[in-house]
Amino acid sequence: MQGIDRTETGPLPPHIHLTNLDTRMTHDSCTHTHSEVFPISPSESQEDPEWYFSSKKLVSDTVKTYDGLGCFPFGVHVSVSDFQGIVFSQRNLRKLALLNVMDPKELQQYGFIFSKFLREINFWQESTALGSPCDSGPVEELARTLQQSLDYGMDKVRVYSGLNSGFQLSSKTQFWAVYEVHESGSIDIYISKNVRDVPGSILHTFLSSRGYTRHQCFAAEVIFARWQKSTPPTSNIPPRVEQDLEGLTPGECMRLLQRVSFALNEEHDSILEGVKAGLLDRLLVVPTLAQLKTINTVAYLDERITVEELIHSRLEWHCHCGRSHPSFATAVAMFQEIETKICKALIYRNRRDLDNMVSDLEQLLVRTTTETFGDLFALAIFCTARKVAFEEVYIEVTDRNPLFNDQPDQAAAFAELFALGSRCEAYFDVSPSQFGKLLSNKFRKHYGNDINQPPGYKETQQALNSAYAEAQIDVDPDYQPHKMPQYQHFTFLSVFAIPALIDILMLTTTGHGLYLSGTGFMSLEEQHSATVALMVSLVLSGAIGTWITCGGTYYLASMAFSAMNYFVVTRLLGGFAFTIVAALVGFIAFTCTTSTHAAIVFFFYFIVLTSYLSLLAALANYQSIGSAFLSVSGSEN
Repeated sequence: MQGIDRTETGPLPPHIHLTNLDTRMTHDSCTHTHSEVFPISPSESQEDPEWYFSSKKLVSDTVKTYDGLGCFPFGVHVSVSDFQGIVFSQRNLRKLALLNVMDPKELQQYGFIFSKFLREINFWQESTALGSPCDSGPVEELARTLQQSLDYGMDKVRVYSGLNSGFQLSSKTQFWAVYEVHESGSIDIYISKNVRDVPGSILHTFLSSRGYTRHQCFAAEVIFARWQKSTPPTSNIPPRVEQDLEGLTPGECMRLLQRVSFALNEEHDSILEGVKAGLLDRLLVVPTLAQLKTINTVAYLDERITVEELIHSRLEWHCHCGRSHPSFATAVAMFQEIETKICKALIYRNRRDLDNMVSDLEQLLVRTTTETFGDLFALAIFCTARKVAFEEVYIEVTDRNPLFNDQPDQAAAFAELFALGSRCEAYFDVSPSQFGKLLSNKFRKHYGNDINQPPGYKETQQALNSAYAEAQIDVDPDYQPHKMPQYQHFTFLSVFAIPALIDILMLTTTGHGLYLSGTGFMSLEEQHSATVALMVSLVLSGAIGTWITCGGTYYLASMAFSAMNYFVVTRLLGGFAFTIVAALVGFIAFTCTTSTHAAIVFFFYFIVLTSYLSLLAALANYQSIGSAFLSVSGSEN
């Protein structure tokens, strides 16, 4: 249970009745506060020669401004040559028709949005308040031009979107949007598909093309985002800048925070203050919330932590935020009582208690702020519900597949197929791969105990009994095992031994054989071609036979005969296609090195021998000694 603000106290929802607890809980007051983060001196800021901030615009270490370089991520160093390289590559992609042209209707809609934006705010006053006075003329021009996008010959602003890789020159050089101004006055804007705020990025890029400083472009983007109410309440920065900060590593966030803090010491700048708040959120709040999420989900479901440790971690978070919170013993008792109530309600099907808890939880979640007690109440419900649901999924998966293999992905796949679908993160707030590991760990923890060892598995035995065991409709209920007669054992020799014996007898008596004939009937060239065909055929037929058998026997053991037949036939046809290709290659080789007659002998011998041996491998899949399958022994029943 994440994302609940803990800033006010108040009465609990009416349905929450915890008989064993005093709902007027005593609170431990915490007064921890955050100190100023990363104060640095001007001398320290000069140690990193990449770039730094001033309060009015972004400049590099060589005092070359970033003005006129389009829209690129906050905290990234670019140059004029980088900008020109991106424009050149995007122009070539446009000529090759490899870019998507933004629909004129969509551009017209953006134009209406910008017009409404200018009517409802005083752009000059808002930009002045941000420290970058800017008239509304360029924004009015952009809005008017976009509204005329459907008129023929009036599309002076064309927007093309392309893959994000086309806006990168290296791992450290990234653009969101660039522009190209033509002599006619029209402008082409190339924008990355990965950018989060398309209209804000278009506005930023258009102002950059009109010669405005980067700080003024940022100010316009901030004003537009605040007008749309798309800025987060903590940092009050545009969504695109928030996306820039999310792409930074913790080390890059630290360096950027140092430079922003130093720039703010010179002069007040609300844009940089918002960036600083966003960086602090990325460095302090996000990692803490991620740790709490891991504790509440993965660690608790995997039984690596106890209820006491779970509650202790949450109370530490409240203490860190400086909020009053219940005592540890009271919080643990509340959690355990809620867990008991939910489990009993599920066991006895007490729908009224469950509906009351759901109703109380809905009242807590619709509030903009939630008291500490409500946060712990929601934590107890979510953790208990996830734990009970995890047990249900585990039972369902192990019924479908009583014995897991050594890969957790198998458990994750069965969980998605028979329980979760594609909503694993919605139900448990973990990824499917993490959920598979949880299932696999629980399975191995249980069967890792000597007294819980699963029964031994044999290739010929039936599947383990479970709630979803095979219907066994292909098993003869009146089947009686019988001993195979000796003459059937003798027929196993008919594949190779008996034909070879007959071939040797015929060859020594008449000079003719099933495979080869004497030198009076076959030339040395023909014998050589036939022998080469046999040797190559043994190798290829062995590969084809392995290909068929590796899956055919699996379907036989699973009694999936229709799937088995489909599998065997498709692999057999594929093997025959390989045989034709190999025969053609051998035909060409013998034609070039020996003669056409020898190539013909090789071709036919190779096809006949490989087809015969591959067919035997396919038929071998249907041999199951002592089997009660009707599909195998139907002729005997």
